[in-house]
Amino acid sequence: MEQDSVLWQKFREGDPLAFEQILRSYYRPLFDYGRRFISDRDHLKDLVHDLFLHLWERRESLGKTDQIKPYLLTSLRNRIFKSTNRPEVFLAIDNAPEDFHETANSIESELILTEFAAEKLSRIQHIIQSLTPRQQEVIHLKFYQDLSNERIAEILNISRPATANLLYESLKMFREKWLLLAGLLLIFLVGGH
Repeated sequence: MEQDSVLWQKFREGDPLAFEQILRSYYRPLFDYGRRFISDRDHLKDLVHDLFLHLWERRESLGKTDQIKPYLLTSLRNRIFKSTNRPEVFLAIDNAPEDFHETANSIESELILTEFAAEKLSRIQHIIQSLTPRQQEVIHLKFYQDLSNERIAEILNISRPATANLLYESLKMFREKWLLLAGLLLIFLVGGH
């Protein structure tokens, strides 16, 4: 946190190296997060670029922050919502871009290092896709962006208890679907012999 505070302060004071470090560190996480909302890659790139340009132009008037990533994710989320003029801009699961799933696969692949990684990965992806867009978003922020419940609450503009409840319900639904899928697989395997 202290490192983020110092970096952000240098950026606010006009240090181009600090700005470059922020850009290099957070461009990809912002782009990946934005893919949850926008399927048009070029439009999303424009929004992310505009966000960084806006930040640089208004750096002196920006507030302090001790965590840059949640600040930027919130800023991008707000920019996306304003650009679409709609309260809900989540991608429909069936319409999610193909390379979004490839990104999710690469992240999930790092987490699953077992003999049956490909099979487990397929099951996990299937289950995550069956969750609501809001549940997918909270799981993405918690596990892929590694944010605290407090930071997720700020990004989603909901209370910390509501964030905890949403995360709990999302993980509960994930677990139930995981167990159901495992049970069906077991029945299939046993029934096949």
